[in-house]
Amino acid sequence: MPEFLVGELVRQRMGTLSASELRLARVLLASYPVAGLESLTRFAERAGVSPATVTRFIAKLGLRGYPEFQDSLRQELQERLSSPLARYELTSPGASSDSVLHDSFSTFEHSLRASRDMVSEHEFESVVDLLADPRRRVLTLGGRVSAFLARYLASQLHLIRGGVELIDPERSGPADHLADLGRRDVLVAFDYRRYQRDTITSARVAAARGSTVVLVTDPWLSPAAASARFVLVTGVQTTVAPFDSMVSAVALTEALIAGVLARLGERAHARMRHLDELRGGGLYGEGTENRG
Repeated sequence: MPEFLVGELVRQRMGTLSASELRLARVLLASYPVAGLESLTRFAERAGVSPATVTRFIAKLGLRGYPEFQDSLRQELQERLSSPLARYELTSPGASSDSVLHDSFSTFEHSLRASRDMVSEHEFESVVDLLADPRRRVLTLGGRVSAFLARYLASQLHLIRGGVELIDPERSGPADHLADLGRRDVLVAFDYRRYQRDTITSARVAAARGSTVVLVTDPWLSPAAASARFVLVTGVQTTVAPFDSMVSAVALTEALIAGVLARLGERAHARMRHLDELRGGGLYGEGTENRG
């Protein structure tokens, strides 16, 4: 088994692939991981390449052949679809440690390092450029597990730039926001296993309308990756076995905010000062902040 999941290996090797191998990579990522579970011949036909190209492609991923390639994808598929209950039943929750605190933080540190290796510096900087562009409207969307990330990103970006909206499924359906999407809009979608249908659909609709889709997801890759221009992957390793950790996802979100703040510079400072003035007196009345 490779150190990284197959989808992540493909994304890391994109710059080293030939034109025909790139077609294979795009076919695989567009229907990940199902496309790679077909026969070698069918996989080659999907991309319009020869079986020999598939063999070279797999070798560039560091795999020993098509059987290992498919075994890796099958295991990923099983992990991708597993529920917290299923993961709980496969673990030994009774096995305690001398220090849950120490073990947890050690695991988080490992996950953060792994996530840093999985995120392309070029992709990260490109996403920061998009989020810092005042001509673009930014919408954020999350699922059951990741909604707080979408809310956090939207609330922090709102402090330093205008034109930021949170798509909150609890208050209004995503369709209400997607109806007006255009080519200058950016949808930042957070989707972690088990993936959410409305998030996947929203990403597909946004891409069809010409908007730029940024997906933040786990190493197994949400199906929304097929609609995303940029995919940022974070690890989910945790000592609380049934549940995926969002520590690395929070760290990436804060890194994006820091990047946008650095890009905007004095413009962000001026907006923060203006909002502070409105909140401190002009908008809510004098002395509001001092009332007990």
